[in-house]
Amino acid sequence: MKTITIKASDDFARNLVDLAGQLHLSKSELIRQAVERFRQQQEETLLKKKMQAAAQKVRSQTLDELDDWDETLQDGLKGL
Repeated sequence: MKTITIKASDDFARNLVDLAGQLHLSKSELIRQAVERFRQQQEETLLKKKMQAAAQKVRSQTLDELDDWDETLQDGLKGL
């Protein structure tokens, strides 16, 4: 396992020690879990954005097709 050193404010260090104690985790394990959770949230956010973009594209294409069908329905009715 690699060792990583960070610089942190006194408040951050105090909060880390307090929270780790409350959760019965080492400071290292708490930080590992927090970083992993953050990574998962970022992946979920990216996936959600991709899904929204795809849905918008499909919606746009569907509306275009509906417009095309509306035009064909009117083709034989002009002049009546």
